[in-house]
Amino acid sequence: MLNIILMNLEKVGIGAALFLGAYLANIGLGVWKNVKIDGSTFDWALIKQSIVKFIVLILSITLLSIVVSIIPAYATYVGIEISQEVLEIIDALVIIGAFLAATLRYVEDAISKLKTILGN
Repeated sequence: MLNIILMNLEKVGIGAALFLGAYLANIGLGVWKNVKIDGSTFDWALIKQSIVKFIVLILSITLLSIVVSIIPAYATYVGIEISQEVLEIIDALVIIGAFLAATLRYVEDAISKLKTILGN
């Protein structure tokens, strides 16, 4: 069971790295757009809120990954057999899907901001 948890945490780490890259790109482009193009003032409080949001998301998905990793052992313990196919689908949906959805959202936002910046 520990091996499964560690493998899932590796997936979480890779997903977190991809998400972090998209998230930081989105923040940087957002700051540039807001300050240089929209004329807003720079606000460190918004940066701090973004960092807290990122940390909470990463910790939550990591915890969810651990729970999903333990489900097969618990199911076996209570007498329910879950097929390997079903476990792989659950694993993919929770671990990969969570980061993929978030990463793609921030990539889309970053591209939109980049288009605005380059259009001015």
